[in-house]
Amino acid sequence: MVRLISYNIEYCEGMEGLWYQYLFFWRLFFPPKNLDMRIIDALKKVNPDILTLIEVDTGSLRSRGKDQVKFIEKKLGMTSFVEKVKYPIHGWLKFFHHVPILGKQANAIISKYKLSKIKYHVFHEGTKRMVIEATVNCPKPVTLLAAHLALGKKARAAQIKELIGIVNKIKNPVILMGDFNTFNGEAEMKELMQKTHLKDRIKLDKKSIPFTEPAWHPSKRLDYILTSPKLKVTKYSILHYAFSDHLPLMVDFEFRK
Repeated sequence: MVRLISYNIEYCEGMEGLWYQYLFFWRLFFPPKNLDMRIIDALKKVNPDILTLIEVDTGSLRSRGKDQVKFIEKKLGMTSFVEKVKYPIHGWLKFFHHVPILGKQANAIISKYKLSKIKYHVFHEGTKRMVIEATVNCPKPVTLLAAHLALGKKARAAQIKELIGIVNKIKNPVILMGDFNTFNGEAEMKELMQKTHLKDRIKLDKKSIPFTEPAWHPSKRLDYILTSPKLKVTKYSILHYAFSDHLPLMVDFEFRK
């Protein structure tokens, strides 16, 4: 059994999604101290084998120069990671790489298994365009895809079509996860699941309502972990952590016999 968690940690700014918290603009520069350790302590209790982080700071002044990915990897006793800034390095968006704080805004995958065959896919639409691809052997190969989709509905729809093509070119079983920003509901994901055969197993969680944002009172489903039919998901949980405006998702999976 392999345990995987996908979590938008909101750069450890510590907002639960209450509207007035977004007025605390100073948290962009001075987030709560030791919030990363509080997240780590919570994650240690569930002991993930693979952790996908959305909205992670890789060393800006906001994190006091600390690469949160490397820090979390070390504290959780994991052995492999990949991180990538969300913005492409070509076109007008390459400007973001030279802006303080923005240039260190990334997504990442951390793992107890060695990550290999790492690739980066860049969407043609939207601001957040980077998709991380990595393969783990646990013990058979599984390809992981970490994505953070656009806020705009039109750009998001175009990104989903590109994701369909990315997934269908992969021969291994696939796990696609991240923050999909589906503000118009799960119907936005229908085409992706129909054309890739990826499955959403959230109904296995009998204890939670199927929403992940805002954390203080979830009313929207923005976050997903979708899995190939070759993988059997034995447990799916929404973790009720109040460290970010998103709630993390956790799955336990194994290979079907």
